[in-house]
Amino acid sequence: MENLQSEAATPPAPHARVDRLAVLRSADFRKLWIANNLSLIGDFFSYVALAWLVLQLTGSSLALGGVLVAQAVPRSVLMLVGGAFVDRVSARVTMLGSMGLRIAVVGPLAVLVLTGHVQMWEVYLASFVFGVVDAFFLPARAAILPRLVADRDLEPANALLTISSQASIVIGPALAGLVVAGFGTGWAFAADATCFAVGLPLVLSLPRVKQASDSTSAAGGMVGQILAGFRYAWSDLGIRAVLLIIAAFDFAANGAIGVGLPTLAHGRFNAGAIGLGALYAAWGLGAVVGAAWAGIVPAPRRFFGWMVVLGLAWIGLAVLVTGLVPSLLPAVAVLATAGVASGVVNTYGVSWLQRRTEPSMQGRVMSLVMLASLGLVPIGYAAAGVLAQANPTLLFVLAGGLMVLAASSAAISRTVRSL
Repeated sequence: MENLQSEAATPPAPHARVDRLAVLRSADFRKLWIANNLSLIGDFFSYVALAWLVLQLTGSSLALGGVLVAQAVPRSVLMLVGGAFVDRVSARVTMLGSMGLRIAVVGPLAVLVLTGHVQMWEVYLASFVFGVVDAFFLPARAAILPRLVADRDLEPANALLTISSQASIVIGPALAGLVVAGFGTGWAFAADATCFAVGLPLVLSLPRVKQASDSTSAAGGMVGQILAGFRYAWSDLGIRAVLLIIAAFDFAANGAIGVGLPTLAHGRFNAGAIGLGALYAAWGLGAVVGAAWAGIVPAPRRFFGWMVVLGLAWIGLAVLVTGLVPSLLPAVAVLATAGVASGVVNTYGVSWLQRRTEPSMQGRVMSLVMLASLGLVPIGYAAAGVLAQANPTLLFVLAGGLMVLAASSAAISRTVRSL
């Protein structure tokens, strides 16, 4: 850990001849990839069905917000516990347990909805469990990858996972909407349970990997492991810098994208739901292109830190400019370029983190990454709502400015520049 420029922490040399599609020939990766795709689609089935069910039962947006909070709180609070559990037990076992719990809850929920016996307290309970499942599943999914694929295949593997994630944003809600409209919310929950049930044996068939020893926290139990994870991440200057950048960057980006874009589409652009979909699709398609590029082209060995800084700065500027353009089409074009940069930075960045982190700390570091990305979402949404109501342009200028400031701070850091 003292050697910040160790061989394992740097991307492969650009001249190295690496088959970037070799990861697709790995049976273990294909199983993980398919299981992950099924979980993503299942998530959207429940997300759409849950929102529609709450509105059907109560007609209250306040109740819907409460259900979403019931999911968000355990996801944030237990994320570090999930990461520590991954390192203590195993990523494979953690994924199996969280997927099994998801099936055990969403299956009966589907039956209750289909038979007309569902009550709101059961919906709140199911939403709470979904948050618990995410807190364990998300760090496990990120931590298991370096144990399934060769080091040289991390970028292609992460690229495929990123592409799947972006594709699910388009495909998942569309399929869920069709099922809810055609058959009802009960069958959408049943589809979610089916997705996880099909993915479960795929994860079960993944190889058992011996856990790396972690003598620093063995005596402290779960709390000791969590604290050891904090100390490890904070003592590594590179990981510490990345976590701080993620927290600042995603705090600004989530508010602008989640709250600001609908405000612009509805108001200034007068583009309706189709226009909003075009804005989101532009970012998503750009991210797919960027991730695909990063999965094929090896990360530069030299100036890797500068490439990340410039990519982050470009995303921030694009967000700022989006708040200034007068019409839909320029905004779509600008967001598409931001998406490309996002796909590249995410793919290279996650791969770098996975290489940088000791095997015994993978779960905890990945849980810190998830917490940095998602932990401030409720605050970001609340602040963005106030700003968007007062002046949407101001929201995008402040959000983009904060992102550029985070990138500039990263550029000042010698640690980041020398990654």
